[in-house]
Amino acid sequence: MYRVLIVDDEPWVLKGILNTFRWDDFGFVVIADTTDPLLAYDTILKQQPDVVMTDIRMPELTGIDLMKLSREQGIKAEFIIISGAADFHYAQESIRLGCFDYMLKPLQFDAADALLERLSHHLESMHLPKEVAARELEPKAENAAPSPLINENFKQLLDYVNHHYEDELYLKELSHKFYINYTYCCDLFQKATKSTFNEFVTRLRMNKAEQMLKESHLSVHEVARTVGYKDCNYFNKVFKKWFGMTPTGYRKSQQVDQA
Repeated sequence: MYRVLIVDDEPWVLKGILNTFRWDDFGFVVIADTTDPLLAYDTILKQQPDVVMTDIRMPELTGIDLMKLSREQGIKAEFIIISGAADFHYAQESIRLGCFDYMLKPLQFDAADALLERLSHHLESMHLPKEVAARELEPKAENAAPSPLINENFKQLLDYVNHHYEDELYLKELSHKFYINYTYCCDLFQKATKSTFNEFVTRLRMNKAEQMLKESHLSVHEVARTVGYKDCNYFNKVFKKWFGMTPTGYRKSQQVDQA
């Protein structure tokens, strides 16, 4: 079994990660999970897990810091960045440090399965003789996901979407606004965010809606309107598709957990 350490400063996110991934089915076991990145670093040094799943924006140590320090100590664990922020600076830095993958919250079950399958094959190949590993990896090379294409105009477009996701946004209009070919822009979204434009906007809205339901006293209708949904019934359907429960049910579950 491949050993996994999970670190995120939000306890409910830790719980979500633990429940989203089918660890046993793909040959993984979680040896520790923590909200403290300093404790995570100590665990990495002492137990040397095969995989570290970490958030980026954490107090005291960011996920990037955690990866840098581990690499400096010769730790060869595969790092998976799981973040709610689609920030190209973080993406570039994590790729430079050899991050295995960069996933955006909220996690989806099919994406989680696909990640563990790829990760399992990768770790298995690392333990094969070099000649065998090379043959094993050759058929996969054609289908391997390319690194995100860092395009300055696209970065500006992405920043705009991150700050205006509650508005009515259309990719054709945005691609024209930021001087990017529409077809190329679609391709950039797939490669850089591993999602379509609509999925990306929905993810931003769902992240914000989840936060508001947990932290504010606004009604579900007000939350829906704030994150960009005029139709509350449609918002309910989208939220349930992403989180497996209605906004009202989610809010009640959070109140029970915090009681």
